[in-house]
Amino acid sequence: MIDPRARTPLSPAEDTYSAADSCPTVTETPDRTLQEMHLYMRLAREWDLRFEKLFRTGALSKWYSSVGNEATTVACASAIEAGDALLTLHRDSGAILRHYLDIDQILPGALPAGKRSRSPLPGDSQQRLLRLTCQMFGRQAGFSAGHERSYHYNHFEEEHGLIHIGMISHLGSMIPVAAGVALAFQQAGKDRVAINFIGEGATSTGDFHEGLNIASVWRLPFILVIENNQWAFSTPTSQQYACDRLVDRAIGYGIPGVQVDGNNPKAVLQVMETAVARARAGEGPTLIEAMLGRQRGHSEGDDSLTQVPAEELEQYHENDPLDLLEKELTDKGIASHAWIEEIRERCSALIVKYVDEAMSLPEPEVGKHRSIYAE
Repeated sequence: MIDPRARTPLSPAEDTYSAADSCPTVTETPDRTLQEMHLYMRLAREWDLRFEKLFRTGALSKWYSSVGNEATTVACASAIEAGDALLTLHRDSGAILRHYLDIDQILPGALPAGKRSRSPLPGDSQQRLLRLTCQMFGRQAGFSAGHERSYHYNHFEEEHGLIHIGMISHLGSMIPVAAGVALAFQQAGKDRVAINFIGEGATSTGDFHEGLNIASVWRLPFILVIENNQWAFSTPTSQQYACDRLVDRAIGYGIPGVQVDGNNPKAVLQVMETAVARARAGEGPTLIEAMLGRQRGHSEGDDSLTQVPAEELEQYHENDPLDLLEKELTDKGIASHAWIEEIRERCSALIVKYVDEAMSLPEPEVGKHRSIYAE
């Protein structure tokens, strides 16, 4: 375990990170890994599309869509393991589904037999998916027993190595929490890491500096992923910060910072695997800036998307990460159009099945005591 009080300064060569560290050359990714990430990306997309429809029909009062973020979130979760901590926001359904679910349990036969890119968490994936769906509707069977809905919940399965800490509405406030989790790992002598997602808007908060600074000084096993979709609610990046790139702030903390194409799951996975290896080796945190484009409003039904110029929005849709990956799979002969359509249909049907079941389950009983603390 590293003793922060006895921290040895890095050498000048180690302590300097230049722009050359950004946008690394992407190496080849095994075909099987691409198919696996595609499947989880498609599952996440169908998840959001279904809930968007439910919002439009009045079945939900609010929805925050993750459409367009799937390459970043799925790839990041593909680089962590049992015992690592996942701290998510409201656009990270891809990471949650990737981390929670064993695809062979919920969609048997969807992927070719053989070794997966990471070992799935043990436990009942079908039960987790049902409880997650119930959570979105505020049902009694959800993770928070209906205290609220959406992604404001924590879920722990110690016996299975599942550590998931849900969002705080003041999004930058997640960063010190994640640093605290990483500190707990370090103090326990564990080689586990904490990964925290935030949007670019949260980098303007004091918690961003305080959390990242203490993580850097103590070399905590912490990875901060900025999902930069160019707009914080209705504020463009030109009015959000003056630096060229948010990742350049890493230099001030003496840690590596990498900007990556957030629409390319191969590039994100490669950067994350490097960051995870550093963290496990006791080399400290990494700041990652995944460049995305906003395809949806801050929430469904608000007018924030109307602030995005039409030509800019069109460009974001043209670079949809799922479309780009599916084109690559077919162009390289890794998958056929028929297979891709089959996966889309199976993922859509699976989500509909769980949504229908969750909606049929009881809501919390009014007036009944429900503990808000862990047993």
